[in-house]
Amino acid sequence: MSSLLEPITIGGGKLALRNRVVMGAMTRNRCVDDMKPGQAQIDHYSQRAKDGTGLIISEGIFIDWTGSHWTKAPVMISEDHCKAWQKVVDGVHQAGGKIFFQPWHAGRCQNDLMPALKERGLPVLAASPLQASGGKYRDLPGVPGHTANLTEIKNPSEIVNMYRRAVTLAKRAGFDGIELLAQGGYLVQQFLVPEANTRTDNYGGSVENRCRFLLEVVDAIGDVWGGYELICVKINPTDVLHDTVMTFADLKETYDYLIKELVARKVGIINISRRGTDLTVGDGSFTKNFPRPEGYPLPLGYDPVLDFGPLVKYPGSPSLLMANHEYTVEEADRLVKEGKLDLVTFARPFIWNPDLITRIKYGIPLAQNDRGDTVLYGPYTSPEQGYNDWPTAAA
Repeated sequence: MSSLLEPITIGGGKLALRNRVVMGAMTRNRCVDDMKPGQAQIDHYSQRAKDGTGLIISEGIFIDWTGSHWTKAPVMISEDHCKAWQKVVDGVHQAGGKIFFQPWHAGRCQNDLMPALKERGLPVLAASPLQASGGKYRDLPGVPGHTANLTEIKNPSEIVNMYRRAVTLAKRAGFDGIELLAQGGYLVQQFLVPEANTRTDNYGGSVENRCRFLLEVVDAIGDVWGGYELICVKINPTDVLHDTVMTFADLKETYDYLIKELVARKVGIINISRRGTDLTVGDGSFTKNFPRPEGYPLPLGYDPVLDFGPLVKYPGSPSLLMANHEYTVEEADRLVKEGKLDLVTFARPFIWNPDLITRIKYGIPLAQNDRGDTVLYGPYTSPEQGYNDWPTAAA
């Protein structure tokens, strides 16, 4: 049997998973009913749970209108949002699955002319008023990028409370745990990175200060959840998206401190990405347009998962080690078998392989995307298109 299909428990036995395969969070831009999930989402997540996925991470869900730069990505702000997500969670549970909620705030990676912000007269918040490169707002004339019209967050505790509110609603909706998004160039990571954070208060400057916001958010989640055991924190030391690149010395010092703090809190899972390295695994589709900028070299063949992994995975550790970014089934299985990983995230393969677990179980090659990039975010004529219309191997 594949080592990936062996069962595992999270948080010292608090949550049992059928296997070690995790469906990663993926923005799909298909919440067409006022940014709430509907039947399409119920069917999508339930189908993958029914096939036997060990753990599902929800798509990123915005915690506040100030952080909601996608027009059809979901939010978790009100009771209506909570009730809509409860139906998704119930569907996953009825299919025998487990699902974590991923809270998300985009921070400076937004444009203030987008409807969710403009119609409410809300600013684009940032750790520091430094414009991020990139972004492509197709709904706006001229397809502009991320805005330069930024408002520095004066009181980070107010944002921490936004996270607290969202995860409280998530708990009420029945989610099994939380995965905090702290990569991808979004708000939590913006506090971590010196190139995005030039604050001179207790949230900027030193490693301890730059990690403070993330740790305060984790503490707030732990307070709501009654402990840290069912919290996962998703990080990417080598990230390059939206000007989040760090020098090798900075990333080593920052993430060494951060991971040790998370393990000391007995966080249930630490999910480390290897995006931004020169590893040539998978098809490279998500990194081909994001090369590492000059002046920020990494050692040849550097893998942050293998480098930082021993800080998480050691005899007696309270935390499990998860990894993500373009792992093949074969590589993931080998690393679990060798005891280097506890869980492995697959993301986009789950789009066109709703039966991914069945394929692993019976050694059936994974299907490939033959429909182009529009299946990711649209456009589409119906939210079902490119979402719930993928065949299974048995079909």
